[in-house]
Amino acid sequence: MSLDGIGTKIEYVNGWSVAVIEFDERMEVLSSCFLNGGKADTSTMVIIQVDPEYHHDPVPDAKDVLKQLGLPDDTVCFMTAAEVYQVFTKERVNHNDYDCLALVTAGLSNQVVAGEEISDWNERKKLSMKRHKLIADLYPPGTINIIGVVSEPMTDSAKVNSFIAMTEAKSAALHDLGYRETGTTSDAIAIVCPKEGKVQSYAGTGFGFGLSLAKAVRSAVRKSLIKRHDFPVDMKEEEIEELRRRYL
Repeated sequence: MSLDGIGTKIEYVNGWSVAVIEFDERMEVLSSCFLNGGKADTSTMVIIQVDPEYHHDPVPDAKDVLKQLGLPDDTVCFMTAAEVYQVFTKERVNHNDYDCLALVTAGLSNQVVAGEEISDWNERKKLSMKRHKLIADLYPPGTINIIGVVSEPMTDSAKVNSFIAMTEAKSAALHDLGYRETGTTSDAIAIVCPKEGKVQSYAGTGFGFGLSLAKAVRSAVRKSLIKRHDFPVDMKEEEIEELRRRYL
């Protein structure tokens, strides 16, 4: 399968931006998504921006978005409080003929080291305001949403294996930008593959699709965070400019 037939666009519903990803054939998806998550068979995925103070049942709200956009009921849905129109990032990598695509939205302030608890929400909001001093209101907490797409079918074990590669790449991207944290409290992930072709049974970070996915995700997460001006609050402006030159 060629990845050239993947279409992406930004739509707007109720004042919020929505990234729409459409495939030119039915695809297998394994994801942690709240709507049509787990194992799915679909040709459409979305990442929906919501209000930073969002505290609703996401399922009916997502179904309403799908209805307004005329998208099928089996669409796999992500959500984030990050500004989808600004941070949606695509990164394609073909390493040793293992072709893959990372589709990412990323935003921080609820970042955490896995296994540690967050007890300083108010302080984090103050730091967020300082970091985003050009924004009038508090920047909302974000989520790192990662969609990895590969050009060959995968076994279920390879799909799960790919989650490790993509998650470690996400954490590496945060480290590249000077964070000690490994992700946010609300990250979501998906792996997408075609149904026909040479079936891949492994996706570790050493070679093959695992390595290509890790390269794509690491780059896409970095770019998405840089677009949002999400840097450690104590980082100097010259350091930020160097990161922009290096990774954008």
